Amino acid sequence: MGKKKFFAAAFAAFVLWAIVILQTVLTRWYVSQTAFEQAFAKSDIMKASTQEAAADTRNINSDNRVMEGVVNGRLNASEQQTMADKLFRQFGGGEVMNSNSDSSSDYYVAYGYTSGFESSKKVNGRRINMMAAFSYDEKEDVTKVVFGTPLINSDF
Repeated sequence: MGKKKFFAAAFAAFVLWAIVILQTVLTRWYVSQTAFEQAFAKSDIMKASTQEAAADTRNINSDNRVMEGVVNGRLNASEQQTMADKLFRQFGGGEVMNSNSDSSSDYYVAYGYTSGFESSKKVNGRRINMMAAFSYDEKEDVTKVVFGTPLINSDF
């Protein structure tokens, strides 16, 4: 009777671990296929009609995934940070660091990390695999948003 219980418990543990591994693999695949557009939509970012950063050879050659969008009007530093945090949370991660030295600046760059993306880079001793860049276009009165993984290698 003891052997049957042991084998039943071992089998149950094996099945549960198999489910965990399968879920992890499927989640990574799903995130890589659909998450960029969904994250933009959930963050109220309109996908830009042109995707210059995504077409930039520096991003293509580095195997970076990049998406561009816009938000109407000028976002202040706090709104930019909130939007970057929201984007990072959409991928199950969080902000690692940012480069906002001036709260009145027209640009903001944040770096994040999630286990949802396999590739990552080490910057200043910290692992990152998400980057969100915000810049204000005074002529169009929109804040441009560029999101990439693991980095954005183009101008933004």
